[in-house]
Amino acid sequence: MIKVRVPATSANLGPGFDTLGLALALYVQVELDWSGDNIIEFTGAGAQEVTGHFQNNLVWQAANRVLEVTDNKPALKLSIHNDIPVGRGLGSSAAAIVAGMVSANQLLGKPLAEEDILALAVEMEGHPDNIVPALKGGLTTAMLYNDQVYYQKLHLPTEMTVVVLVPEFELSTEISRSVLPEKIDLQVTIGNLQRACFLLASLHNGDFSNIQKAMDDQIYQPLRKRFIPGFDQVLNAAYDNGALGAALSGAGPSIIAFCGIDEQERVAQAMQIAFQDAGVASKAWHLQIDNKGAEVLDD
Repeated sequence: MIKVRVPATSANLGPGFDTLGLALALYVQVELDWSGDNIIEFTGAGAQEVTGHFQNNLVWQAANRVLEVTDNKPALKLSIHNDIPVGRGLGSSAAAIVAGMVSANQLLGKPLAEEDILALAVEMEGHPDNIVPALKGGLTTAMLYNDQVYYQKLHLPTEMTVVVLVPEFELSTEISRSVLPEKIDLQVTIGNLQRACFLLASLHNGDFSNIQKAMDDQIYQPLRKRFIPGFDQVLNAAYDNGALGAALSGAGPSIIAFCGIDEQERVAQAMQIAFQDAGVASKAWHLQIDNKGAEVLDD
């Protein structure tokens, strides 16, 4: 039996659409083994959506994708425990895909190299921003070049913590992407590119003085915030109480804020109150950054 743990991820971080991603210490854990019949057991977030319909489960689909490309078709027993909220912009689908592929590859004796797993996972997900940090951990920037995935990984300073406000409603990636424009003004595009580059350099150098400006996305966030009541008020509450930077997490509706250890509780409370004032119930998570990514666990 193989045990694998994969972290949640927050994509974009403001201007880094489909390229920046951050791994967070919130996990899906998978156990995979050979079986006489296909069996799936699921507990935690999203479990109610799987009962009786295991073929629709992403972990299952991802594991079977590895079996397909390696010409294996055995029955599997799959056990999943998921702590990552589903449909909240925290990379639950990327974590599921990576968990399924890594566990199946491990069970088969690792016939696929890590770059093969990465390519298959990005192909299944459709974009690399969540997949890369789910697999590798840390803060990552990824690009597709001639259909091949390239990435770099950065380690964030230990004095930085992450607060994530998770509203109690789902927002599908499909709906969130439906409002994105087909064409973007050149100057706006240049501005976002400048901010994404500046954000990466600031985080790498440990200079947080202008992260708020760098995370102020001008393309996607203004369009997506219509789906999130109180979005502007929540961001303002974060900054008024000491957040270094804040943005929509992935497709949303969760909002992520970088802050120092001394400010994290105050920032979380203020953001939660702002959501409450907008009529939105939410949960505040204080999360560490995961620098390991997908891990094969010992029995």
